[in-house]
Amino acid sequence: MFYLVMLFFILYIFIIFKRLKKYKYNQKQDYIYKLQNYYIQTTTIKNNKLLLPSNRPDTLFLEITLHNSFRTYFSKPYIEIDNTKHFFEFAANGVRYLNISHVKEGIVTDINAIFNHKEMKLYGFDNQIQQDLQTLIIAPHADDAELSAFGLYSWLKSVNIVTITAGENGVCNYCDIYEDKESAALKKGELRAFDAITTPLLGGLQLGDSHALGYFGSRLKDMRKEPHKEFYSYLETIRSVKNFRKVSHTHIGLQENPSPTFNNLKKDLKEILLTTKPKIIVTPHPMIDSHPDHKESTYLLIELVLELNLEIKLLLYTNHLNISELYPHGEMGSSITLPPLFQEGLLFDSIFSFELNKHKQRDKYFAIESMHDLRDSLLAISFKKAFKLTQKLFKTRIMTKDKSYFRRAVRANELFFVVQKRDTLELLLSQRME
Repeated sequence: MFYLVMLFFILYIFIIFKRLKKYKYNQKQDYIYKLQNYYIQTTTIKNNKLLLPSNRPDTLFLEITLHNSFRTYFSKPYIEIDNTKHFFEFAANGVRYLNISHVKEGIVTDINAIFNHKEMKLYGFDNQIQQDLQTLIIAPHADDAELSAFGLYSWLKSVNIVTITAGENGVCNYCDIYEDKESAALKKGELRAFDAITTPLLGGLQLGDSHALGYFGSRLKDMRKEPHKEFYSYLETIRSVKNFRKVSHTHIGLQENPSPTFNNLKKDLKEILLTTKPKIIVTPHPMIDSHPDHKESTYLLIELVLELNLEIKLLLYTNHLNISELYPHGEMGSSITLPPLFQEGLLFDSIFSFELNKHKQRDKYFAIESMHDLRDSLLAISFKKAFKLTQKLFKTRIMTKDKSYFRRAVRANELFFVVQKRDTLELLLSQRME
């Protein structure tokens, strides 16, 4: 019996070690955000109630200093306010930020974290995001618009969504159905184009509001370096964007089968900007989103905004945080707070948090579920698939290494870094690396 207990103890210590290692950064250090210009007041929790000012901006963050304890190595720390949980990393220590933008009563019902609740700094951001502002959403791949902004775009009255690439390459999702990778890639790109056009209908958009440009996945960086050259799919036989391009149904005059060059992509986006005349553009933050297609999409967009001298408010999101795709922390339905940041220099003019109530979270769940590419494929049952499923469950449930988009995206809010000053746009563009 003693040896059995020791075995379980050693196993659990191993699990704890793996949990801490999964972050790929030191979770026992301060997040570094320079928010002094947005300081409102110092506040406290009194009689289990968070004291907040009556005149509040649309987005609020509370700076706290966490102290890890033995318990936080076993149980992930969190603070629950008004029935919404705010999670941190296992054994988190140092400065963190609670997104309390949508806290109404301020009732603190549960705390599984140690912090000084009498000296907490409150920061506020007033963004003036109006429901009737013309909005353009840039999705480098099908699903990026839904993961980052389904709640927001289903609230706005006038939205266009542009999906730039087909996303046909990469993980061979349908290789157990098709005999060769090229057939599987063609089907993958076809389904992603279909989803990019139809899923926004669940958010109240019209069919003509969604545009799939069909350029090939993971090629944007190469295309930028040689803007006149044609770049085909990594699967050599797939050479025409017409396989995945869906633009003829829209009100914007775009070519139906352009050659896959950076110059043509730039021409497409320029025509879309001039036709739709957006006041808000939702696009990835190129400094913290790790995917090359995400970076290049936004950099090209900024180039055009500056070239055309447009007055635009950019809402920048990340679906692939560069230092950890486990962000945001915690479970489905909890709050998205500020991402880990350990050095100065992240560019933004403001921060905006958009609330999703329980009903809207369910709508977002089904919008994401409608994406073929995000589902677990169980069509071909086999011993190998059963083993992979068991392995995945172990990683997500025991090791808490859950990268599921459902966990990460179906949340109590959607979070954006706001850029609107020309100086900030120019600085962002200067961050582009070869």
